[in-house]
Amino acid sequence: MLGKLNYNNRYFKLIIALILGLLVGMIALLYNNFLNFITSLLLKIDLNSSAGLRTGFIFLPALGGLLVGIVIKYGSLSAKGHGIPAILASIESKERHLSYRDLLTEGFASAITIATGGSAGRIGPIIEIGSGLGDLIGYQLDLKLFDYQTMLGCGAAAGIAGLFHAPLAGIMFVTEVLFKQLEKDRLIMVTISAVAADMIIRLSGRDLFLANLNLNQPGNAVNFLLAIIIGIVAAGLGIIFIYSLKFMEKKINDYQKINSILKPALGGLIVGLIAFKLPQVLGSGNRIILDLFNSKSYNLYFLFVILFFKLVATVFTLASGGSGGIFSPALLMGSLTGLLVNQIFIIIFPTAANSAILAALIGMAAVLSAVIRAPLTASFVILEFTHNYSLIIPLLIASLIAEQVANSSGIKSVYSPTYFKRI
Repeated sequence: MLGKLNYNNRYFKLIIALILGLLVGMIALLYNNFLNFITSLLLKIDLNSSAGLRTGFIFLPALGGLLVGIVIKYGSLSAKGHGIPAILASIESKERHLSYRDLLTEGFASAITIATGGSAGRIGPIIEIGSGLGDLIGYQLDLKLFDYQTMLGCGAAAGIAGLFHAPLAGIMFVTEVLFKQLEKDRLIMVTISAVAADMIIRLSGRDLFLANLNLNQPGNAVNFLLAIIIGIVAAGLGIIFIYSLKFMEKKINDYQKINSILKPALGGLIVGLIAFKLPQVLGSGNRIILDLFNSKSYNLYFLFVILFFKLVATVFTLASGGSGGIFSPALLMGSLTGLLVNQIFIIIFPTAANSAILAALIGMAAVLSAVIRAPLTASFVILEFTHNYSLIIPLLIASLIAEQVANSSGIKSVYSPTYFKRI
C-alpha cells in the first residue's frame, strides 16, 4: 500500500478518475495504432491476391495461435478468451485478482491474436486492461470497496471511449453490464474517466469510424418495420453465436489429448483454412465493415457466406484460447445481418424506400445487443460512430427487441459466467 494517507477524499478520487481516464486513453490510442500498423503489414485482405499470398493466410493465424498459447501458458491464464467475465467475477465476488502480469499478458496475447488474423476484437482487451489499471490503483491506494469497484468501472468506460471514440457508450456499458445501475457518485467518476479518454483520442486527430453517411430519413415508418425484423433476426444470430462459442469452448477445454499451448494454434489453423477462400474473416473486421459501407450493390449469397464463416472463425478463435474481444466481430456480423434482411425486404417490398447502410447500422446495434444484452450500449456505440442522432429510434427498437428475444431463449449474455439458465 502507498503510505498511510487517507485517499478516500472525494476530490482526490475525482482526480484519480481523471488520471485513470487519461492513462487508458493513451494506452488505447497506442494499442490501436500499433495493431493498425502490424495488420497493414501482415493482413493484406484482397480477394484478388495471388494464391501464394493467400496460402500464407492458412498458416499465419496458426502461428499466432501458437505464440498466444505460449504467452498465456507462461504469462497468465486470465488472458484467454474475451476477458470481460473475469472483471464481472471480480466485481460480483468482491475479489481483487488482476496483476501487472495479467495486464501485460492480455495486451500481448490479444495483439498477437488480432495481428496474425485471429477473428477477435480489440475492445475486450482494452476494457480488461483499463479495468485492471483501475483495480491496481484502487488496491494500491487502499480505497473503500465501493470506490475500488468504481475504479474498475472507470477503466472499462475509458477503454471503450478511447478505442471507439464513444464516451456515452462507455458509460452505458458500465451501467448495463458491469454494475446494472450507477449511483450518482459512481456515475460522476465513470463519466470523468470516459470523457478524459475521449479527449485523448480527439486531440490525436483520429477520425470517427463511420462518418458522413447518407441515411435517407432514418425515422420513417418503413425503417421502423425494418428495425423490428432486424431485431428478431439478430436475436437468433446472437443466440446461435453464444451457444456455439460456449459449446466449443467446453469441448476444447475438456479435450485433453492436445496440449493447452497447441489449442489456440488449432483454432488459428481452422481460421486460416477458411481465410484461404474468404480472407474477409481475418482480424477484427473493421476494414470489411468500411468496404461494405462503400459498396454500391450487395450479393445475397455472398453476404450469407461471409456471415456464416465469420461466426465460425470467431467461435474457433476464442473457444480455442485465442485472446480478444467480441465487440468488433459482433458489429461485422450485425452489419451483414442488416444487409441480408434489407435485401430480402426489398425483394418482398420492391417499392419500399430504405437505405442499405441504415439497415447495416441497425443490424450492428441489434446483434451486439443480443450478444452482450446491453441495448443502450449497442445503440450509443452506433450513434457515436456516426454522430447522427436521428438514428436513435430505429437503433433502440432493434436493440431492445434483440435483447428481449435473446433473453427469452434461456441463454444468457456472452459475458455471463454461467451462460445457460435453467428453463
